[in-house]
Amino acid sequence: MTVHHAPTPAPDRDAPLADYPDNLIINRPDLKSRPLIFGEQVLTIIFWGFWFYLWLPLISVIAWLLGFRILYTHIMELGGIDNFFAQFDTFSRGVAIASGLLACWSFYNLKRYGSYNRRNKVLPTDIKRLKKEFSLSDRDWQTFQEARVLLLSLDAQGRVTGVQAKDSTP
Repeated sequence: MTVHHAPTPAPDRDAPLADYPDNLIINRPDLKSRPLIFGEQVLTIIFWGFWFYLWLPLISVIAWLLGFRILYTHIMELGGIDNFFAQFDTFSRGVAIASGLLACWSFYNLKRYGSYNRRNKVLPTDIKRLKKEFSLSDRDWQTFQEARVLLLSLDAQGRVTGVQAKDSTP
C-alpha cells in the first residue's frame, strides 16, 4: 500500500529544506527507561574516550614540537628520577596553576551562563497533524504502526512523497 502526497511547489533552490516541517520525527525521550539512558551515557563516554585515544599521536607530535620534551630531558638525560623528584614541586605548581585557571574559568562560565536554560523541550508529535500531512486514513495509520519496515520515498527537496509498509521477512 502506497500513500502519495499531492505535488507541492518546489521551494527556493538556495534553501531546499526550508519548507520541511521539523515536527515529523517522533521523539519521546520521556518514554526511555533509566537503564537505557544510563547505557546510552556509558556508551557515549566510551566512544568519546576512544575518539580522544585516536587523537593521541597527533597531540603527542604537537606537544613535542611545542617543547614539552623538556620533562623527558629532566627525567632521563639530566639525572634520572632523583632529579625529577627534586624538580617535582616546580611541575606540581605548574599543574596547580593550570588547574586553578581552568576552575576559575569554569566558575565564571557557571555564574555567567548557568541560569540560562537553552534546552528546549521537544513536544510530542501531534498524530492528527501527522495523518493530515501524509493524507493517511485511520486504517493506513494502523497499518504503518504495525509494520516492521516502512519505506519512504523522497523528492529532490527531501520531502516525503510516499510511504510503503513492508514485511521484514525476505
